[in-house]
Amino acid sequence: MAHSRSASRPRSILIVLGALVGAAIAIWNFVTPLTGVTGTFGAGLVIASSVLIALAGIVIQLTEPGAIRTILRVLVALGLLGTAAAAYFLHEWWLIAAMGVVLIGLIYDIASSRGARSKGAYA
Repeated sequence: MAHSRSASRPRSILIVLGALVGAAIAIWNFVTPLTGVTGTFGAGLVIASSVLIALAGIVIQLTEPGAIRTILRVLVALGLLGTAAAAYFLHEWWLIAAMGVVLIGLIYDIASSRGARSKGAYA
């Protein structure tokens, strides 16, 4: 019973929202003239990484606890660290803030899943 309630709660909503906001910021910087990163490969890579983080957040929400969810969480953590590092080098502070939202969402997802299951780590 507790497991089905856990699956229906939007645990990963902050991951998806933060990543989509990050993608929107990166797209705006990519297409807007005089941002310093207009049309650069790095800005395009940040767009792709943000979209992939959002997709991973959706898949995390839809998957059952287990190895796949854990692997996706690790990949989201690595993706947000890489995206935040790229944002730092590109001087895109709002993008770093968006990745901070993703980090809070990832922590919330892990904490809420652990609370839903009384046993097991990183469910």
